[in-house]
Amino acid sequence: MILNIILMKNNRTYFQTFDALRFFAFVKVFLFHIPIWGFPVFDFIKEGGGAAVSFFFSLSGFLITYIILEEKKRTGTLDLKAFYVRRILRIWPLYYVMLVFAFITPFILSLISITASGDGYTPNWLMSAFFLENYKMIATDGFPNVSPLGVMWSLCVEEHFYLIWGLVLYVVSIRNIHWLVVGSIIFANIARGVFYMQGWSFLDVCTNIDYFAYGAVPAILLILYKERMELFTETLASGVKISIIIISALIVLTLPNLALPFKLLIEPTILGFAHLLIIAAVVFEKKLFTIPQKNILSRLGIYSYGFYLTHTIVINLFVKIFDKKHIPLESPLVVLVFVGVCLGGTIAAGMCSYYVIEKPFLTLKKRFS
Repeated sequence: MILNIILMKNNRTYFQTFDALRFFAFVKVFLFHIPIWGFPVFDFIKEGGGAAVSFFFSLSGFLITYIILEEKKRTGTLDLKAFYVRRILRIWPLYYVMLVFAFITPFILSLISITASGDGYTPNWLMSAFFLENYKMIATDGFPNVSPLGVMWSLCVEEHFYLIWGLVLYVVSIRNIHWLVVGSIIFANIARGVFYMQGWSFLDVCTNIDYFAYGAVPAILLILYKERMELFTETLASGVKISIIIISALIVLTLPNLALPFKLLIEPTILGFAHLLIIAAVVFEKKLFTIPQKNILSRLGIYSYGFYLTHTIVINLFVKIFDKKHIPLESPLVVLVFVGVCLGGTIAAGMCSYYVIEKPFLTLKKRFS
């Protein structure tokens, strides 16, 4: 039997709407990295790529927590080795291919007579290989000078989260999971306070662990209190459901554009609650809204990992091409063309990376399910 909310594909739990949400989050990050300003509506929409990255964190927090809790509830334990192998098969292949690409980028650019950008620091490839790029960025207060290393900091945070969350949930019982969530939220706020006073960027797992914890809340509710939550969502009036969706989406869209006192310290908590509500809105059987898997947004969301890792490469390439052809990114039409070719190129690159690199390794995950 296939539930309205959860599809079973290849013996794995699959949540509808998640792929579409991933694509929305990617588009936000993509627009943020488009090096064009001066168009008010465009500037407003593109601001706040970090809000989209934090949503990826919350989504990971939900999925990883759900997977672990479901396994522990079903079997009484967690196969930690299989858990880590699945994470490795999902993240490492494309990550290391992109790392090799970043290493040879200067040679590729020289072959096609394009000058490499001198902005940013020279990468420490050993730190990059061991998922420590985020700490290099914190230490230098800058970004690496080759793509796509600049966006890989979030994957380092993800890897550190997988390591910590898997080990902790292996030990912590299901009935005590809520203390882990509360503790993570408190710890992250303390860590951000320390980092804020030191002038460090919030690019590590300590200052972002609460985003994962907020995402974990709907997973806990789904595993432990599913019947109660189904009854609760069923009693909500349509107007309330619509308001929850609209308000949550508006928070993610507008908050990065608001000037708030101590914004760096306040914003994560507000965004975390918004992420929690958005995820909770789509994971229960009486969900507040659904984007079907046949929808083009959901189909594109399947390739979001590849989109995320390749989009800065494509954007920077077309920046160089437009500059070499002396085409200024000033008029609305040229901007529209530029965004269109960058998005199209990213989609093509992401789809290729999925079928050539990601999918062969994803099929191996079945052996560890």
